[in-house]
Amino acid sequence: MRVLVDADFLIALAKEDDSNHNNALVKSEELKSAVVFITQFTIPEAVTVLSYKVSQSAAKKFLEYLRGKDFTELPLDHMICNEADKIFYSRREKGISWIDCLNVAMAKTHQLDGILSFDKFYKKAGIKNI
Repeated sequence: MRVLVDADFLIALAKEDDSNHNNALVKSEELKSAVVFITQFTIPEAVTVLSYKVSQSAAKKFLEYLRGKDFTELPLDHMICNEADKIFYSRREKGISWIDCLNVAMAKTHQLDGILSFDKFYKKAGIKNI
């Protein structure tokens, strides 16, 4: 299985009081043999949120942990950015994240099996939540 991991999944893994923490632990066990992809924004977004919601110390510790993982970073290019823009412009809901639109573009372009996330946006955008 080839999956793109979203920052919300990483945050749920790290933040023990997150409502999806236990689900994230189970999913991470189930997907040990998966090929896991990230974008250049995934880790910075996750550790920034942890810095705000938990502590700077926890964010630093998690950053060190994540940098030691075997993620494949998908390249960002002009075509992918244009596709993310198109997805963003097509949405009518309030509060749509451009980064989430980028993740959709990445998953489609690289023909991934889905996105490892708890965000309902991906299903609405036609991408399977893993």
